[in-house]
Amino acid sequence: MKGAGASQDALVVDDEVEVASFVAEILRDEGYHVRVQHDGASALVEIVRRPPALLLLNVAMPVMIGDELLRYLRRNAFADLPVIIMTASLQPEKYRLYGATDVLPKPFDIDELVGVMEQYAPIPPHTPTRA
Repeated sequence: MKGAGASQDALVVDDEVEVASFVAEILRDEGYHVRVQHDGASALVEIVRRPPALLLLNVAMPVMIGDELLRYLRRNAFADLPVIIMTASLQPEKYRLYGATDVLPKPFDIDELVGVMEQYAPIPPHTPTRA
């Protein structure tokens, strides 16, 4: 585990349980505190309850699709929340028009995922306390 100090809070939203679990496991190994939801509506409730430092959001999901959630967040009190869209879309850049901070085309590798996290929600370095 890299992060030994204070961790950043990330919310992973993907209806594919295996994908969400895989992403969450990688981020936890990197030192992030991770919460997982599997649809946009549940994610919205979680964001309002306790806003994360960063949102990793799939697009194609039940209940509330990812770009619908993204547009809602940008129109309301979450304009500054970093939102990384994870998508297999043939036109991933269109999500920037909806307000995405960045786009992570699927399939992505671990280094790409970690790089995006370090760019938008870096974990502060561990500072030893004095005795």
